[in-house]
Amino acid sequence: MILKGFDTLEFGLNIERYETSLRPHLDIFKKSKEEAQETGVERTIILNNVSLTVHRTGKRFYPYRLSCDDFIIFFADKELKTNPPVFVHFLSGYIWSFGLAGAYQNFTEWFKCFTDSYYRNQVSRADICTDSDLVTFKQIDTKGVITRARKKEDCFVSGEYSNGRRFSGFRVGIGGPLLARIYNKTMEIQKSGKDWFKQIWREHGWDEDKDVWRIEFQLRREVLKEFSIHTIDDLLEKENGLWAYLTREWLTIRQPTRDNVSRWKIKRKWAVIQKAGMEYEASPLTRELVKQGSMKQLLDQGAGILLSIAAVGNHDSIEDTAKLFQSWAEIGLNKKNTSFQEEKERRRKKYLFND
Repeated sequence: MILKGFDTLEFGLNIERYETSLRPHLDIFKKSKEEAQETGVERTIILNNVSLTVHRTGKRFYPYRLSCDDFIIFFADKELKTNPPVFVHFLSGYIWSFGLAGAYQNFTEWFKCFTDSYYRNQVSRADICTDSDLVTFKQIDTKGVITRARKKEDCFVSGEYSNGRRFSGFRVGIGGPLLARIYNKTMEIQKSGKDWFKQIWREHGWDEDKDVWRIEFQLRREVLKEFSIHTIDDLLEKENGLWAYLTREWLTIRQPTRDNVSRWKIKRKWAVIQKAGMEYEASPLTRELVKQGSMKQLLDQGAGILLSIAAVGNHDSIEDTAKLFQSWAEIGLNKKNTSFQEEKERRRKKYLFND
């Protein structure tokens, strides 16, 4: 058995006329939260045939937290300057039941009960993984880990019926925006109680005499932007290329020898993970370091450039320089066969983390 998919997704929703559209619902959330705080009993409300619990606490920027069996959704009380006013966390069982595309489609149908206004999603975290009973990882495998991350940590669990510690996996990239976890999922289920995973594995040919190991990568928005992954559609479109990058360029497990590391051969178990049951070998995505735009820095640079142009052209006023600058920019856009609006949006996605 080898099964690839997404396990966790977090995203924001940027909604036009947020306060106007959602104010009636926000007032209901506020009242339910206050009642829960006063009585100690959290309230349940029904929205578009879904039963949600209104919790007594939210989190920073988002005072209202609602949850159901499929997702957790947070609402701000007003529009925010740098964050989407709605934040959503899809639970693992929801994604595995419907697939990421199906889960999001179901969610958007449900969300229509809030507003008819246009909104777009912005992915802030995605966990992509592969489960397999074809491979087993041992502590010695960590000796052959080649990665661009700086930190690595071995994990152990106490044997319930044996002495000593049993190796359960390891993590790579601890504390960074890109984290890998390789661990015995069968063992983890015994602690988490997620027995429903076993039925999913059975449906995909699991040999129940074998343990299932999970290879999982957690990507935060900072890294997703470097792959030009901004929306859920972007994530789905680039899924296979992303997996290829993560398992071929960012992290590999090789057979150590006395040769230079670059000559170490990929272990067969890792080659299985790289392919992950895909019918073709996807090309790894290109990762491009993104620099966050600074308005003050850009204005300082722009002012200096304008004054230099004025000096070279011996202009009488800043207006003359600005007109020349505008004309030159328009000529450049025409040569690229693009528009000001298109180029502006492209650069917003590239340079602004919070957009």
